[in-house]
Amino acid sequence: MKADSQKTGPADTLDMKVGRAIKSLRMLDDLTLADLSERSGVSVPMISKIERGQVSASLSTLDAIAGAVGVPVANLFADTVEKSEISFVRAGEGVHVRRQGSTYGHAYQLIGRISPDHLEFEPFLITIDEKASGQPLFQHPGVEFIHVLEGRMTYRCGSQTYDLAPGDSLTFETVSPHGPVIVDQAPVTFLTVIARPI
Repeated sequence: MKADSQKTGPADTLDMKVGRAIKSLRMLDDLTLADLSERSGVSVPMISKIERGQVSASLSTLDAIAGAVGVPVANLFADTVEKSEISFVRAGEGVHVRRQGSTYGHAYQLIGRISPDHLEFEPFLITIDEKASGQPLFQHPGVEFIHVLEGRMTYRCGSQTYDLAPGDSLTFETVSPHGPVIVDQAPVTFLTVIARPI
């Protein structure tokens, strides 16, 4: 198999990265240079030069090309971002953690974590092993998403309660007191994703 000639290298310029993004989007849409030219109003020779990183196209030209392939113009610059965080955790390899209030048989498994600027994003796999009632309630800044995988529980958000069964999801702002108040079919296993400002 041939090496990928489109691979980013340290000598790549901004024009080369943008050109590569345009060529990739054009080919993904199965468009020829002529097709893209017809859709965008930009000449074939100009598109060819842009794709090879030989010219610095104006924003209006890039916007016309982006519109022709159905993406925001910002997508053409995705490869120019210097840093992005990625968290990959294989099955069963999450970190078991003890969290404040994690009583009543709660087992927390951290299955990923990224902290881009001003945001903390943490997914947990939580298991409650035994039936219980009157669970502790939590309160913190941010947004939380819950998706039940196994078991049944009653979950409180603020003054409302929700009976959750496998397949049910709940999304809420976490400034309100929240948490499981009745576990009536254990074990309960659910995915919780918490995003909060930092």
